[in-house]
Amino acid sequence: MSNVAELPTKDTITLIINRDNVDKVTYVFKNRYGNKIGEYLNKSPATLSSQSNVARQFKQIVNPKGDLKPRQVNNQFGELKQLLQLNYENELSVIEQEIADKKQAEQEKDSNKLKEAIRKLQSLSCPLIYIGSLVEWFTAGERNNIMYAFTVYAGQVILKNPVSVICLGEASSGKSHIQETALRLIPKRFVVNEKKITEAALFNRAKKDRYFYDGMIVNYGDMGGSNDHEFMEESKNLMKELQSDGFLNKPLNIPDGEGGWDVKDLELEGKPCLTYTTVPNHYFDDQEMSRSIFITPRMDNQKIFNRRKSALEFKHGKSYKILKQYEKEAELIPYMLLHLKEIFENTVVINPYVHFVIDFLKNSSFYKRDFDKFNGLLKTITALNYYNHEVYDVDGKKVVLTNIADVQLFMSLLRPYKESISANLAPKAVEVLNDIRNNIEDWKLSKDREVLNMGITTNDYFTLQNLGLSKASSRKYMYELADKGFLQVTDQSGRSNIYDLAKSEVESISYDLKHMDDSVYADICYEIGQWVVDIMKEDKFIEGLSIMNFDSDIRKPIWIGKKP
Repeated sequence: MSNVAELPTKDTITLIINRDNVDKVTYVFKNRYGNKIGEYLNKSPATLSSQSNVARQFKQIVNPKGDLKPRQVNNQFGELKQLLQLNYENELSVIEQEIADKKQAEQEKDSNKLKEAIRKLQSLSCPLIYIGSLVEWFTAGERNNIMYAFTVYAGQVILKNPVSVICLGEASSGKSHIQETALRLIPKRFVVNEKKITEAALFNRAKKDRYFYDGMIVNYGDMGGSNDHEFMEESKNLMKELQSDGFLNKPLNIPDGEGGWDVKDLELEGKPCLTYTTVPNHYFDDQEMSRSIFITPRMDNQKIFNRRKSALEFKHGKSYKILKQYEKEAELIPYMLLHLKEIFENTVVINPYVHFVIDFLKNSSFYKRDFDKFNGLLKTITALNYYNHEVYDVDGKKVVLTNIADVQLFMSLLRPYKESISANLAPKAVEVLNDIRNNIEDWKLSKDREVLNMGITTNDYFTLQNLGLSKASSRKYMYELADKGFLQVTDQSGRSNIYDLAKSEVESISYDLKHMDDSVYADICYEIGQWVVDIMKEDKFIEGLSIMNFDSDIRKPIWIGKKP
């Protein structure tokens, strides 16, 4: 199908997509003789309103005398929009494929970079700390969140562990920065940007290759608070179904290009994962909750953000030059993942410390749902640390065992989200809870209001908070904390509830990697053999090991409080 749509009058509309900004589309109208009668710049076809410049030109062509009923003309325009959208998506698919093919060819041809990446990976005492130290230069206080997203993305590339990454935050809170910085470290061939995708476009993908999305990270961009993305919701739901089941088969009505419709079967196979950003009040169904991790940007990092911006303002200054050096160095990370992916095509990760994942989730109401997700995350950390592990032969298969250092990195990575995971709270709700815990007594003393002696209302919290939340979000999270028993209603002020802290608190992280229960060893010995127990007994706990440590070969940026 071309990018030209023919109208009943034999006039035509040609779509021209701006390759630098695919949201910008030029609509060129020509009459039956090929003469241009109109040209308009607008957004993608699916977002065109009945009052747009394109719609007005269409109405002028099909209803020049104005004798047709408005509803009839609008229906015709609606059908045209769907046909134009399919044309748009086909053309966009070609553009994206050209870009992807070019990037893939560049990666595959650059064997020197791959060799350099392998040498670097083999030399690192802890790849995750090295990567995190580089990330510290690319951000202002969001290292942990970016590393969380990166590790999940890396799991899809290396181990085909499809867990979605969803960044929740207020407008301009930095959620896209977290996602985009993490994706920069992933091989481009594993990322599919579907920011303007519909069911019809999915059919088009499937027609070319039913495994098109298998093993891919499907990026839906920003889906929060924008009507432009409402038409994508159904295709996203289909992608979630594919992620969960590994196959998708659904009949769709597809424009036939001649003003009619054909019923076609959409058939896809494979295991993609999704990533997108959205606002805190976005609704997630159980299917998405079970296959996703949720990341929330920090709202307390304004000082470090300002200091970083000030330091990098000097384009010839020390910090700027070092940043450019490390940006170049970070270009090796996607090649490291490509190398590890090849290794783990024929290597299996076994986690003998699986009981720590069980303990980590033991207070969660959804531990059955979350176990595979977080055990897979720990295995990804093991895979990234491949060159710090022995490779064993077990029944003819290569096996790498998770060790104590991997578990320590796992626990430190998830420390900010422990309470959220255990109590099934939104990550930002935990920040609100800690904000209240840390400040409520001072708030009570600082205000000469009787209501604050008994607690705070949602409006009080919105005024006093340190997180920069909107009033709607403040209300949402306080209601959530009350519903889960972390806040309790102590009184009423007019029509508003007064909340105070309840006694309910999630158990803090506590784990002892230095001493193992004999029953754990007995079970492992029974299942796989004494040799694993012997290895575990020789395994050493590393004092102070954390994913937030700094690599000794990476200089610390000035904005984290240390001079480079």
